[in-house]
Amino acid sequence: MITGAKYIKMVCDMGCIVTGEPAVPHHPKFFNNGAGRVSDFLVIPLAPRLHTMQNDAIHNNRSLFEDRYGREIDLLAKTIQAVVSKLARK
Repeated sequence: MITGAKYIKMVCDMGCIVTGEPAVPHHPKFFNNGAGRVSDFLVIPLAPRLHTMQNDAIHNNRSLFEDRYGREIDLLAKTIQAVVSKLARK
């Protein structure tokens, strides 16, 4: 059975879902109205600059981020599809 920590590592090892750069995990906020962190199995791999470092980073300006790079929920779906494809190849 895969643990949350192993899942996060696997997801981040795939690279940023937007750019392909090295990634850090982003826990989406839409599941719980931004109150607390969601499951480690619901993460999006983002380049650090898109996570927290730039003006259009998801934690700095969510609406600008989503206008430029896509909605958080769609990026999560894309991440899940990539994980499923990766696991199916094993």
